[in-house]
Order: sequence, then C-alpha cells, then structure tokens
Amino acid sequence: MRRALALLCFACAAVLVGCGAPEAEPAHGAGEIRVRVGSLAVDTASNSPVVILEEMEGARTLPIWIGLGEARSIAAELEREHPIRPNTHDLAKRLVDRLDGVVERVVVTELNGGIYYALIVLRAGERTLQVDARPSDAIALALRYGAPVFVAESLFETAAGGDGAGSGEGQRIGGFAPDAGADRQVPPLAL
Repeated sequence: MRRALALLCFACAAVLVGCGAPEAEPAHGAGEIRVRVGSLAVDTASNSPVVILEEMEGARTLPIWIGLGEARSIAAELEREHPIRPNTHDLAKRLVDRLDGVVERVVVTELNGGIYYALIVLRAGERTLQVDARPSDAIALALRYGAPVFVAESLFETAAGGDGAGSGEGQRIGGFAPDAGADRQVPPLAL
C-alpha cells in the first residue's frame, strides 16, 4: 500500500512539474513573418485609424487601416485599460475561455481587392481550428491571449510596392505615436 501511494505521489508530482513547464511557441508556416503592434495612428488623409505592424526581426512595417472601435480595443489592451463592461473582443475571449480554448496564433494572410484577411488559430483540447477574421479583430484577440501575430511575407512585398493612396503618418490614438519611419504605403482597408 505504501509503495502504491509513493508511486501515485511520484506520478502526480511528475504531472505537476510537466504542467508548470513553459509551452513551446506554436510553429509558424513557411513564408510567415512574426510581427508586433508597433503603433496605432490616424491617417490624416482619410481620418481612419491605422495599426502599424512591425517585423520582430527586421525593419519592415505593414500599415493596416482599421475601424475606430477596433483601434480603441487594441489601444485599451496595449495600455492595460479594461472597460467596466466587456467590449466585443473581451467577450470573444470569455467565450473561447469558457469553451476551454486558447488562441495559439494569428496570421494576416492576404490582401485581396483592398481588403486584408486573417486567420485566428484556436486550440481546444486536441482540436485545432482556423477561423477567418478581419486582421483588426484577430490582432485584438491575440493581444488578449499574448498570442504571436504573423504576416504572410508576400504582404510586405505588396506594401513595398503600394500605390501611395494611404499615409504612414498620422496623429496619436490612445497614447501610441505613429511610426515616424513608416514610409510604406498601401491603400486603405475596406471595412
């Protein structure tokens, strides 16, 4: 009996040690570049918010025009200011949490007809799901989970050859200054 109890205690200790080990970062696909939210700005030409994604291991940036509500949500999470009542992204996180899920990663996948597309990669138990989303919503949710954000490399190439319809310069949103060095321009995101 003592031996069985000792083995059970050893097994439980091994499981607890394993649970406390840091999880490996989810692998990213070929042609995906890890980015961070560098800043939020307002494009003075269109009066639209812009989230500027910065390459983690490089100097490239990708501006994406977003809605005001999404910009406020992203800014609130970056500044760790939480509203009294949950906004849409807080609610989405609560729903995923209640379903015992987690956002593993987000990928901005393509630009088609002036509209950016993204995928949210969710894990719930052994099941992994990919959900189509607007980049602004995907980024807002990734920030709430501390999940990595990636951009398809081809989008940086597209941004470098943009038509100049947008502006990389702007005003502050929520205390985050625009990237003064953003010289890449892409057309505004159609919402």
